[in-house]
Amino acid sequence: MSHKVTVDFEGLTIQIQSQCETAAHSLCKIDKVLDRIHETASKLETSKVKEYEAYLLKSKDQIQKLINEFNASLEEYKSLKQQTFDMDYRYGGADSKALAEKYNQLNTTLRVQGENLVRTVNELTGSKLEVIDQMINEGLLNAGQESAQNLLNKMNGVLNISQSVIEKINQIEDVSLRELTYREMVNEANAGLGFDELVSKAQAEYDILVGKKTRQVIEECKAELKANGVAPEVVEKAKTVDEANAMMNAAITDEKVRKETLKVIIKAIKERGFIVDTKKNLKIDKEKNIVKLVAMKASGQTAEFEIQLNGKFMYHFEGYEGLACNKDITPFIEDLKNVYDINILHEEVEWSNPDKIQTQKYQYVNKNKGTN
Repeated sequence: MSHKVTVDFEGLTIQIQSQCETAAHSLCKIDKVLDRIHETASKLETSKVKEYEAYLLKSKDQIQKLINEFNASLEEYKSLKQQTFDMDYRYGGADSKALAEKYNQLNTTLRVQGENLVRTVNELTGSKLEVIDQMINEGLLNAGQESAQNLLNKMNGVLNISQSVIEKINQIEDVSLRELTYREMVNEANAGLGFDELVSKAQAEYDILVGKKTRQVIEECKAELKANGVAPEVVEKAKTVDEANAMMNAAITDEKVRKETLKVIIKAIKERGFIVDTKKNLKIDKEKNIVKLVAMKASGQTAEFEIQLNGKFMYHFEGYEGLACNKDITPFIEDLKNVYDINILHEEVEWSNPDKIQTQKYQYVNKNKGTN
């Protein structure tokens, strides 16, 4: 028998772990800017420099808190999932229904937490971080002392600045935008401008600073992608720092998911008595962006796999008599679901022949393209 199937899958546990790893690694970007902040602070101890340091440490704490919450939910999810398999639901009952409801609620919570973590990491390690780095490059943090002095002058009646405007500026969360707005406020050319007009001018300066970093960031993203085994071209079309950062984080997470899925498939297929020689029978097709794996039994049966980045993999069992391959396929799929938390969303049989077929080469056809 020869049996080839394309599968849409979702590995929630693998996805969560990969998102957390990517998020944890993003903290290194903040640390690098913090190091530069510390270097600046050693040369000029100003309240503004310390303010930036505090802002970056708060960003790190915010990301780490989300990672910890995500991991805690994951552990609860694993425990509940195990309970769902240990309990017999065929007979129903209040306890089983309550457990199933709690499990489904936690599943939803994990997805929301994942989206929140990804959004926060992209926000705090994108343009907000790069504009600080560029302000250091241009010596604008040290210029904060001038802003502080001008504010003191205002208190002494030298400048005519509305207290309500100052209070609104103090509420701007982005420390760089806040500082740039201060600078616009104390610029005598902007005398009489309201809060919104001052912020608009500051945002224009902010965008210019970020724009100066765009090409550098894209090149840094390419290097990071290459180090993680991902094609650098992923970020080539990015037009902004935030786009490049988000594309890089998503691509690295997807690659982590694929690698972990491959490990799971290898473990599951070995349980069925297949031999996996990863040195000889594991290949990466860079043109199609897929990983190919061939596993074999001593008796001659083979199982071939292709794992993609878009939540699909193909399995192809052949060399069996009649329907004998179902004895390997069925428990293999069950292990993916029950042991390794791989949720099979959809299966499409590309061909199934009950006759004994000799090993043959095949062309990859993705009939499921664009569907989930």
